Amino acid sequence: MLVGVGQITERPGSDTSYASRKQPLDLMVEALERAAADSGAASMLANIDEIAAVSSFAWHTNDPALLVAERLGLDVTTRLLSVGGNTPQKFVHDAARRILAGELRSVAVVGAEAMYARLLAKREGHEPDWILQSDDVVSPGIATNDPAPLTAAEYAQGLNFPTNVYPLFENARRARLGWSMQEQREHLGRLWSNFARVAAANPYAWMGDAPSPETISSPSADNRMVAFPYTKLLMANMPVDMAACYIMTSFEVATSLGVAKDRMVFPDCGADANDHWLISDRPQLDDSPAMRTTWATLKGFGVTIDDVAHLDLYSCFPTVVQSACDVLGIDAFDPSRVPTLTGGLTFGGGPGNNYVTHSIASMVDALRADPSSQGLITALGWFCTKHSWGVYSASPPRDGFRWSNPQDTIDRQSRCVSDQRDGPATVESYTVTHATNGDPERLIIAARTPDHVRTWCHSTDPALMNEAEVAELIGRTGEIRSDVFAL
Repeated sequence: MLVGVGQITERPGSDTSYASRKQPLDLMVEALERAAADSGAASMLANIDEIAAVSSFAWHTNDPALLVAERLGLDVTTRLLSVGGNTPQKFVHDAARRILAGELRSVAVVGAEAMYARLLAKREGHEPDWILQSDDVVSPGIATNDPAPLTAAEYAQGLNFPTNVYPLFENARRARLGWSMQEQREHLGRLWSNFARVAAANPYAWMGDAPSPETISSPSADNRMVAFPYTKLLMANMPVDMAACYIMTSFEVATSLGVAKDRMVFPDCGADANDHWLISDRPQLDDSPAMRTTWATLKGFGVTIDDVAHLDLYSCFPTVVQSACDVLGIDAFDPSRVPTLTGGLTFGGGPGNNYVTHSIASMVDALRADPSSQGLITALGWFCTKHSWGVYSASPPRDGFRWSNPQDTIDRQSRCVSDQRDGPATVESYTVTHATNGDPERLIIAARTPDHVRTWCHSTDPALMNEAEVAELIGRTGEIRSDVFAL
């Protein structure tokens, strides 16, 4: 069960400088102390057996959990979680099973990002002077077998960052649903403005205002187009200084430490699975068989969407929220049921791999306030690739914690054939990436050859890039020569 949670958001002030910002270690220590105090048990901190640190984007040291333990004077084992936004939720599943098996008594999961502080240091012309361990400190990282997330062909055409990949999924959705570009813009603005209103009421959100749908979806001097159709306010907000922690233990240990029952929140069930690892292998770019299979697994455990009162859907980009809502059978745009507790990764804040630790902390707070209800958290990593979904409640699950990994079901599904081809090809989806000054830089295209093979191509022709943002290219046929597309 979860017995304590802690969150910190160190927002910028009018006179903020790098020297005024906390280091990631300071943020992690404070988040863990808050989580221990939140449990209500005076000896909780001293009874933690393991500290697991969420991998940081900005602070790279071999064993951050060890530094946290040393700062607090704790003798514990340490872990460093693997990369991916799914990892905080996946670790709940892993820890629950270890606790039930008697392999673990209590564990704290803590993470922090200080990317805003790092940005300030860069602006001031120096590197952060954060604490770093010597090379002889061995990293306790969990070994992963994650292959490269993209193919050489995908990299070569410009698919190097999530900001360049997820718009392909979003535009494929627009074409499938038959939306015009204006309709798409209106839908995205409405969806994200709902999230912004939730963030405005979240004391730990990075952004406290609630921009209008038009402000969010329309390019402007303060909201540049990053990769069509996504403006800056439609993407995860990475330069934040935030930390979060949750503590898990068994009912017996919690009771012996004096944790009150109204502080306890239980993981009911969970599932983890991956979509086809490579984007090139996925038959439909805006579809997630892993989401469908994961939700089917949870329904097999007896969960229904009508029973889920509290939702926090992973929200790095609007497309994944829409995909999850489609799977759940709910309206993504319904203002009366906004599927976030934090405000999402744009407005709540997008602290790298650690966002879902904030989701979990917010879910614990929500279920303590509404103890007869259930909550659902979804998490993902890479390019809508790794998925972890978990259900929580304030009452012990009747059948104990249940978990499954339905990977075989997904692996049996068909794969798209891809190859780099010259010749005629029809646009399947695309995006136009933009420079920081707002100018279009590159048109990235997923196309299909006449025999339905997917091929990747691009263009830097200014006229074609401009046309792609005002007139639909999907479904139009052009010619590819040496990976360059022309109508």
